[in-house]
Amino acid sequence: MSKVIITNFTDPLCPWCWGEEPYLRKIETHFPGQIEFRYVMGGLIEDLNKKKPTDETPESYYRKINISTARHLLETAQKHKMPIGTTDFQLYSETESSSYPTNIAFKAAEKVDAGKAELFLYNLRAAAMAEAKPAIKEDELIGIADATGIDLADFLEAMNDESTREAFQSDLQFTEKENIEVFPTFIIEYENKQMKLANFRDYKSLVAFIKTVSGGAVTPIPVTFSPELLFTLMEKHPKMAAEEVKEAFDFTSIDEMEQAIRPLLDRGELIKQSATYSYFVKLPSQGMFCDLTTGICK
Repeated sequence: MSKVIITNFTDPLCPWCWGEEPYLRKIETHFPGQIEFRYVMGGLIEDLNKKKPTDETPESYYRKINISTARHLLETAQKHKMPIGTTDFQLYSETESSSYPTNIAFKAAEKVDAGKAELFLYNLRAAAMAEAKPAIKEDELIGIADATGIDLADFLEAMNDESTREAFQSDLQFTEKENIEVFPTFIIEYENKQMKLANFRDYKSLVAFIKTVSGGAVTPIPVTFSPELLFTLMEKHPKMAAEEVKEAFDFTSIDEMEQAIRPLLDRGELIKQSATYSYFVKLPSQGMFCDLTTGICK
């Protein structure tokens, strides 16, 4: 049977794209082997310096932008429930005034190790949205690539390769050709039919489009939580927000999800990473020690 292809027009620094992650996890668990995801970098912010008033200092201008961005992140979190970090939020500056470097970094990761590009994108989103890191900076991008398991020498070479920038330009041209105006936007296609779905959308909307575009040939399956299924999902997503685990396995609440994974946390098979408004669960690193009484892992 043919797969449904979901092309995700996105940007690593788009907060609503970060908020979409729980529903993407749910699609993965409920449509196993039936969906193929593709990512197109849309270039959300070309250059904030171009909009700076001539009578305002860069320090004042970017202080306002970062305050406004942090406020918007908190507003989006009320809807999507993903972790958001705004303490000492300093994402943008006179030298880091564009999201383009993060788009190019994804294209570099995709070029070097396509199998890890989606994880790199997730880790990049988490760094910017949940951990308040200055993720546009080159050293941060290198650190994220390293944490993702991408060869750093190859990554740096790709980051500085003109062909990577050309690949990003191709994404921008494709975004313009498809008249994409907001992120995320999804083009959902099956065989010879495709449909476009714009804006942040819940799982129900995504499923409706999948069913429609496939003429009912592709439908979700029921999912029951088990540690085995969770660890299978974590082979691809070794770090997930609580909301992602909740959605992926149809828990009715975070509390219900926590009860289900509590034995795994107690045995140290999973660890918690705290984050504002939520937390992540992730696989322990090799050699990590976890105190089962305090829950602190080092």
